[in-house]
Amino acid sequence: MFTTLLFLYLQIAAPAQPHTPPSPADLCTIQGVVIRAGTGEPLHKAIVEATPEEKKANQEEPEGGSAETDAMGRFEIKGLAPGRYRLSASHNGFVRQPYGQRALDGPGAMLSLSSGQKLPDITFQMIPAAVIAGHVYDEDGEPTVYAQVSAMHYRYVKGQRELVTSGMVQTNDLGEYRLFGLSPGQYFVQATLRAYMFGNTKARRGYVPIYYPGVSDASRAAPISVRGGDESTGVDISLQPIHSFTVKGNVLTAGCGTTAGGAMVFLREQSSNQGFGWMNPMRSANPQGAFEIPDVTPGSYYLFAVHNGEGKQCLARQALEVTDADVDGITITVVPGVEIKGRVRVDGQLDACLSCFKVNLLPKITATSFGAIDGGQPDSDGSFLLKDASDGDFEVNVGSLPENYFIKSARLDGVEVLISGVTIDTKQAPTSLDILVSPNGASVDGVISKDHQPFPAATVVLAPDPPLRAVRRLFKSTTTDQNGHFVLQGLPPGDYKVFAWEKIEPGAYTSPEFLQPYESLGESVHITEGSHNAVQVDLIPAQDANP
Repeated sequence: MFTTLLFLYLQIAAPAQPHTPPSPADLCTIQGVVIRAGTGEPLHKAIVEATPEEKKANQEEPEGGSAETDAMGRFEIKGLAPGRYRLSASHNGFVRQPYGQRALDGPGAMLSLSSGQKLPDITFQMIPAAVIAGHVYDEDGEPTVYAQVSAMHYRYVKGQRELVTSGMVQTNDLGEYRLFGLSPGQYFVQATLRAYMFGNTKARRGYVPIYYPGVSDASRAAPISVRGGDESTGVDISLQPIHSFTVKGNVLTAGCGTTAGGAMVFLREQSSNQGFGWMNPMRSANPQGAFEIPDVTPGSYYLFAVHNGEGKQCLARQALEVTDADVDGITITVVPGVEIKGRVRVDGQLDACLSCFKVNLLPKITATSFGAIDGGQPDSDGSFLLKDASDGDFEVNVGSLPENYFIKSARLDGVEVLISGVTIDTKQAPTSLDILVSPNGASVDGVISKDHQPFPAATVVLAPDPPLRAVRRLFKSTTTDQNGHFVLQGLPPGDYKVFAWEKIEPGAYTSPEFLQPYESLGESVHITEGSHNAVQVDLIPAQDANP
C-alpha cells in the first residue's frame, strides 16, 4: 500500500499544465463536524475554510471555499477543484485549529483532493482559548490607565529567535487588562506606558517596558504557561519611571520644493527587526521645517523624515543616540526617492498573465528601511516602475507567481543581483531592473513515514546548501498531507537538503545554528531546471528536535 501511495502521488506531482476550470464531475466536497475538545459538544457557527496551497496559472485569486457549522456542528464545503488545501476551523473563544494538527503549535496537515473526491468524515476538536489577566500600577501603586500590555512568545524572525507579540491590549480606568484568545503555550507579559500617550500629564517622564514579575530584562522575565481554557489572573506589573527627553531639529529639502512644511518625522528603535519599534507617533514639521519630538526615552534610534511636495516624495534617515539630555540642533536633509524602470520577462512560453504578477523590493534590514519599494503590477508587456526608492539594501521579489514559476535572474543595470541583492544609492541611482522568470521550476516530492506508516503533518523543508543559507528566498517548506505525502514546486536549480521534522518551531530552519545539528539527517538533492525529484527522507522525531 505504501508503494502504491507513493506511485499515485508521483503522478499527481507531475509538472503543472496551464489551468483550465475543472468540470463539475471533477469538483470535490469536504464534510465534517466541529466539536469542543474533551466534551464532544457540537460547536454552532464555527467557520471552516479551505485555502489552496498555491494559485494556478492564469488565476488571479486562489479558489477555495468556506462553510459555517449548523446547530449540530456539521459543515459542508462543495465545489473545490482537485488539489492541495489547508483546512482550518475558527470560533470565537476557541483556538484556531488547522486540519490534522498534531501539536498545539503545529502547522497541521495538507489535505489532498483527487478528482471528484468526497471526504465525509473530517473532525475538528477545538480547544478553548486561554486568558491572562491582571493589573498595571505606577511607581506609587496607583492604577495606570491606557498602559499597553502584550503577551509575547519566542519565535524565529529572519533566522533569529526573539520575542514577538501574540496579543496586545490596553488597561482600563482601574488599571485592569485582559489578554484573551491565546493559544496554549508559554508567554511573557510586558507592560509599558509612553509619556505622550493619551494625555499623560507626568511631564518629562516615561516608563521602562517591564516584564512580569517586574524586570526590564527579557532574559529574567518569568514565563506564564497556559493550557486550553485557562484564565491566569493576578499577573500584576508595577511600572518603573524613566526620565524622557526632547529631540528637536530641522528638515531641509533638496530638490523637493521650496519649503519643508508638512514633512513628517518619527523615530524607530535600531534593535527593531520586525519593522515595529516606532517609539513616538509621527510629528509634523512646521512651515519652516522645524520639528520637535517629546517624551523620548534613552536609547539608539533611527530618525526618519518624509516629505511630499510637487509630485515628489523625499526621504531621509539617520542614526540618533539619546542618552541623558535633550537632543537639539539636528539637521536632516530629505532627498527625492529615485525611480527605477523595469521589466519582467518569461523564459519560454508564457502560460500566465504578466500583469497578474506583483513586483517589489524587500528590505534586508527592516529597522533601517521605510519599507518595501512597490513596483505594483506590471503592464501587459511586463514593464513596471519602482517609485520613490530610497537608500538601502533590498531583495528582489515577484509575488503571485503560479506554482511552477521561479525567479531565474535579476539584472540591475546589467549586473546580476538575484543572490547578492539590490543596493540603492540615490546619489548614483540605478536606472533599470530586468527580471527573468521561468515557468520551468523543478519539483521535489516524497512520502514521510514513521514506524513504517505514512506520517501526516510533518514539516518538510528544502534548505539551500551553504553558503546560500542567508538567501531566505531559497528556503521552501510545506507539510505532509493526510497520506504523508509532500510536494514542493517552483524550485530554482541548485544543491539542497531536504529535512522532515515531526515537530519544529515555526521558522527555526532559517537559523544556521538550528540547522547545524541536523545536517546528517537531511537528504541531499541536486535540482536542475524543470526536474522532478523523488526523495526518501527520514523523519526527525520530536524528542530529537532542539527545544
